[in-house]
Amino acid sequence: MTPEEIKKTWEDASRKIYRPTPEEFENMYREKKETALERLAARYKRFSTVGMLMTVVSVFWIFRPDHFGMFPMRYVVAALLMLYFATCASIDWWLYKGVSSINCYEMPVSEVVEKAVYYRKKHLQSMMFLIPFVVLVLGLMAYTFITDRFIIYGMIAGLIVGLAIGYRQFREFMSEYKLISRN
Repeated sequence: MTPEEIKKTWEDASRKIYRPTPEEFENMYREKKETALERLAARYKRFSTVGMLMTVVSVFWIFRPDHFGMFPMRYVVAALLMLYFATCASIDWWLYKGVSSINCYEMPVSEVVEKAVYYRKKHLQSMMFLIPFVVLVLGLMAYTFITDRFIIYGMIAGLIVGLAIGYRQFREFMSEYKLISRN
């Protein structure tokens, strides 16, 4: 091919690429169509909000009746729960801000994919930190309630339900990242 033919082919290809006008972008937002990035950011924001609410709710462990074998354990459990949920909320808020900063309309595709892969990696790294942390907290709670079998049964039931919900949410997060990286 000659340079002239390459230039003509390149111009023909660029004309075939769909480039929405600003009015078409505005219509997309009015029709409430969400991109995978917007759904992902909304999910992180929701998780951050729930984490902050749970941080506040964790304070009530201090006021529980003294089921704890040792008096200071209620403060230790409350502090660990508050720390866990505050950590979850802050990580989710950071991920929300990061994912929200990705602009697929103005950034090159390679940069969008690079950032999506980066935040996916950070999500997985945070899980590698938070899962052992929550196991520690739940173990400490189980230890303090070891004499009350109904609370232990309730904790086991809660663990099973929590694992099922957590696994489902994890799959939804990863499917959103897969959509972003694929397109």
